[in-house]
Amino acid sequence: MGLLSVLPVLIFTGFIASYCDASKPNIVFILADDLGWNDVSFHGSDQILTPNIDSLAYSGVAFGRYYSHAICTPSRAALLTGKYSYKTGMQGNPLGMSEDRSIPTNVRLLPQYFKDVGYSTHLVGKWHAGSSRREYLPTSRGFDTYIGHRGGYIDYYEYTVTEVWEDGPVSGLALFRNLTAAWDVEGYITDVYTEEAVKVIDDHDSSNPLFLMVTHNAPHAGGDTVVLQAPPEVVRELRYIESPDRRMYAAMVKKLDDSVGDIVKALQDKGILENTIIVFAADNGGMTTGLFANYASNYPLRGIKMSPYEGGVRVVGLLWSANLNNTNHYWDGYMHVTDWLPTLLSAAGVEPPTDIDGVDQWESINSNSASQRKTMVEIDDYTGYASITYGDYKMITGEPIQSHSEYLGGDLRGLIGSPPSYIDTIADSKVFGALHSIGRTFDMDFLSLRNKTIINCDASATSICYPSNDTVCLFNIIEDPCETTDLSSTYPELVTTMQALLDIEMSKRIPRIAPASIDRMSAPSLHNYTWDTWIN
Repeated sequence: MGLLSVLPVLIFTGFIASYCDASKPNIVFILADDLGWNDVSFHGSDQILTPNIDSLAYSGVAFGRYYSHAICTPSRAALLTGKYSYKTGMQGNPLGMSEDRSIPTNVRLLPQYFKDVGYSTHLVGKWHAGSSRREYLPTSRGFDTYIGHRGGYIDYYEYTVTEVWEDGPVSGLALFRNLTAAWDVEGYITDVYTEEAVKVIDDHDSSNPLFLMVTHNAPHAGGDTVVLQAPPEVVRELRYIESPDRRMYAAMVKKLDDSVGDIVKALQDKGILENTIIVFAADNGGMTTGLFANYASNYPLRGIKMSPYEGGVRVVGLLWSANLNNTNHYWDGYMHVTDWLPTLLSAAGVEPPTDIDGVDQWESINSNSASQRKTMVEIDDYTGYASITYGDYKMITGEPIQSHSEYLGGDLRGLIGSPPSYIDTIADSKVFGALHSIGRTFDMDFLSLRNKTIINCDASATSICYPSNDTVCLFNIIEDPCETTDLSSTYPELVTTMQALLDIEMSKRIPRIAPASIDRMSAPSLHNYTWDTWIN
């Protein structure tokens, strides 16, 4: 079915102004892992087509300036707490399987707030916020049910994680259902998580509102030895992608996009789609090179995951609801990962807490008005860098890893022949079909929206600023999103002001505890060859 053939019978219905007070909205939050800026087609990519994700963007609100922390554990801690990760000691290098650390248990998490007001709360997928003790696990932190991997990644077929200790590698099963190792599960992990999410929706008692987080492993690498994993038949469908590695990565993203389609269709089949808020976002930028490289691309943004440059922290984000006023379907205000907690609580009619860094952006997104956020801070005292965004400007200090701070991914864009028709792919997607069934599809204007999200800048600069312990880099990220031109000598007073603001934030941090020597009591061989809790 082609989009052009169905357009005459589609009616764009607009959006109603607010939710009915008698019914709190369901909330489904889908989080991708290490997805690059240039890895969704609504950002302009003709190489990796993501029609289900795109359909949510074109009929909801696509974010032009959504920011997260640069690494997975910090970004998830910020999402769950509404606080910058350095306020909870969760900044810097991500949690290892044998590390005894978590989000402090005296800090309330997003599912706990929703549970307090009658929501059923469920987590499917990656946790990565503490797993050494039972009190650190999802079902002790506000989720009614959980199935997923507790650490940073998982083998897509075997569900194992391998760590290299001094005397050699240790490996164990990393997939759990609530508190029990999930030995019975079979299949490709993206499909497994999709099926579990659909089951949560199917079994949900609609007399209560639903809060469901689906935190995929995709498209994160499966490990440092088996990096890229996707069903062979899906890889073969993408033979128009020149790079074999990029082709495998694209297949992983396609399975992620298929998952979004299946989840939205499940909501429509359940009859609750029109009263559901859907968020799709990435946890940080893509990992183009280095350890756990997955051949993602943040091009033309500078930098990758684990760097404070735009490619590491400016990421894919969107919000969909049938009940929004923003018919522009695009919002370019600053949005930070810490903002989700107060924003989603506000959307549900719940008063957000005041002791957080997150800002309630619900009204700004809903009405397409100015962002309530003017400042964003990134502190990684483990690697040794920090950045602060203040209005149009961003300052980077310390010593970011230089190999993570360059322009990468441009060479991965090659095509052999032509990809499938973008318009037909959209029309054939499950999300487009679900929207059609409830009368909330979109017309050809979505191509102009796509153009708004494309970043055009020169990513070929060879003389670019790298900060050191003695110098800083200052960029106007509104006019220079690719961070090519250092302005620190042009605006010294602005540097002084921003450094003072950053110093205040540095004084509030809880230092990142360096990973201690490996606790051998965590060895999977002591726990039926699983990465289970080991401290009581």
